[in-house]
Amino acid sequence: MIGDAAFAVRTVAEIIIVISLLLSLLFLWVAKSLLDRVIALEVIAAVTVAGAAMLAITDGDPAMLDVALAVALVSFTGTVAFASFVERRRPDD
Repeated sequence: MIGDAAFAVRTVAEIIIVISLLLSLLFLWVAKSLLDRVIALEVIAAVTVAGAAMLAITDGDPAMLDVALAVALVSFTGTVAFASFVERRRPDD
């Protein structure tokens, strides 16, 4: 009984992650501004980290935690670089 409930919860979580990823990709496709696209990429990275962490927990594969950590670090580095780029583009007041 508990195994069936855990399987149902895992299936629902996978469906939510896939739908989130697809909606984020759609938003990335239709976004007009650079800031909106960067936000969409950040959401995609966060969903990817969530998916990798879920796989690590449910499948018992610790290598997926390394994948989640790598994606999170690259995403953070990209965000910091983008923030630096935007700060330099802004005219001084």
